[in-house]
Amino acid sequence: MKKTTTLGIITTLLIISLLNTASAQYCRPCLQDDLCTWDNTLPLGSEDTSGCNLQYNTYWPVDTTTTATCTFEGNQYQNYDLFISIDNDIMECTLNGVRIMGETIHENCAPEDPRDGYHVNINPQTGTNTLICELRDRGTMSHFDACITGTDPINAPEYASLAIALAALLTTPAFAYLLVNRRE
Repeated sequence: MKKTTTLGIITTLLIISLLNTASAQYCRPCLQDDLCTWDNTLPLGSEDTSGCNLQYNTYWPVDTTTTATCTFEGNQYQNYDLFISIDNDIMECTLNGVRIMGETIHENCAPEDPRDGYHVNINPQTGTNTLICELRDRGTMSHFDACITGTDPINAPEYASLAIALAALLTTPAFAYLLVNRRE
């Protein structure tokens, strides 16, 4: 009986300990707009020792380099934008192996919302695209968040209805009569 009670108490204490250490995920400002599937849960970061009030979901140790990778489909929109919030530096970002952003040095606090940070228009290929950003921290706090957004959706049904209307116009007897009479 004593062993069962001790085991129950230990199990209860272990569960309480796990619940206390599990923290809720920080909800990123551009989470709903981000087209990317990231290899880590963004933002990356470390303890806020600079008073920047930035939160993170995946730990990134200070004074280190890391890589953030995302994949997304490039056939949904006509215009695509990459937004980045960083403390400290972007060493390089590539899209499908092509450099789209070179070394970018950043000092002081990064903006919480990547859409208030660095911005690059990008031209993805149709199908799956891969973005890789190499990052460096050289300060007392690290932070990286990014999102790819799209505007002007490609709306296939809109073009299809235009084609149907044009085909209907070209097959009407009145239009055919005009074409025949014009040639004479």
